[in-house]
Amino acid sequence: MAENNTTKSNGQISVQDAQVAVVMVPLPAQGHLNQLLHLSRLITSYNIPVHYVGATTHIRQVKLRVHGFDPVTTKNLHFHEFPTPLLENPPPNPNASHKFPNHVLPLLYATIHFREPVCSLVNQLLGANHRRVIVIYDSLMTWVLEDIPAIPNAECYRFNGFSAFYMFSSKSSPSG
Repeated sequence: MAENNTTKSNGQISVQDAQVAVVMVPLPAQGHLNQLLHLSRLITSYNIPVHYVGATTHIRQVKLRVHGFDPVTTKNLHFHEFPTPLLENPPPNPNASHKFPNHVLPLLYATIHFREPVCSLVNQLLGANHRRVIVIYDSLMTWVLEDIPAIPNAECYRFNGFSAFYMFSSKSSPSG
């Protein structure tokens, strides 16, 4: 079967009739949200629809805080807000004996509620004349996507948002 691609005047290939859709699943922390949002903008420049998912409060922050473009007016960029249960949100403890940011843990636990809505969104997109759905997810959101590999014509790709310096130093350290 022939692919339904066209070449733009600048030589880039775009997908006609939205045969492919992309779902972005970021970790709901500001640095992680921005990285996948900018990748979404790049993908939409090829006329591929991107569905960006997250907790209602974080999607609102993304729309307000992004730098370099207006995500609300970007063509083919669709936001899906998923509700999360009310959680205790303790303030950071600068005097903690270990320096892990425990105040972020309730947010991480809440993201398990994204599993069913993300799966439903992928199925919905496949039922809406998309031949393939690509899910790009933050490497720290793996548990949300456990059901996606079982869906025909859905593929998952992990996005590693850590810097190359961090990755190199963690692999080359004696304890890593």
